[in-house]
Amino acid sequence: MKHYSDAQLIVELKNDDHQAFKEIYDRYADKLIAVALKKTGDEDEAIDMVQELFLSVWKNRYTIQLNGVLEAYLVVSVNYMVYRWYKKQKLQPQSLNDLSEVFHQGEDSTSQKLIHAELSFLINREIANMPEKMRQVYLYSRDHDMNGQQIAAELGVSHQTVRNQISNALGRLKKSVQKYYNVIPFDNFSEFLILIIFFHRL
Repeated sequence: MKHYSDAQLIVELKNDDHQAFKEIYDRYADKLIAVALKKTGDEDEAIDMVQELFLSVWKNRYTIQLNGVLEAYLVVSVNYMVYRWYKKQKLQPQSLNDLSEVFHQGEDSTSQKLIHAELSFLINREIANMPEKMRQVYLYSRDHDMNGQQIAAELGVSHQTVRNQISNALGRLKKSVQKYYNVIPFDNFSEFLILIIFFHRL
């Protein structure tokens, strides 16, 4: 199966093909371990993360939906596992700048560009499909750093309406992104928001 494309391997994986799973592991495990090791400095933890990731890939093989690059999908997942490791070690970054340092530390530029492209496409597609008022509110919040009261005054709507629209917009984004990156589930809504903000700051 060494000559199979990633897309072909995913099809075979969904058909319970253990050889396809092994080939995906052989292609990407070492690189993913290297990514995790550079960010944690702990080889045992890096290996454990990647083992856990591939266990999750196998368990979720029937529901994995890939619309893009498998490598980016796996690197996003291992990045998220690193973030969770920082939380577990009580080393959670205190600011977006600190979080950016964690994700960029030793990052391969090609992989980072793939990740950024994948997430940007998903997020921007969902934004484009939002109802007009929801899209306006969300973009005022994201692109102009306006708070709820400022947006309400600008659009001539109530503050509660703004809050509802932002909540609904973020819910749509979360659903869109999780449908694609579903190997490692987000533990809670706040973690999703941090990652969305981070990837917009790349």
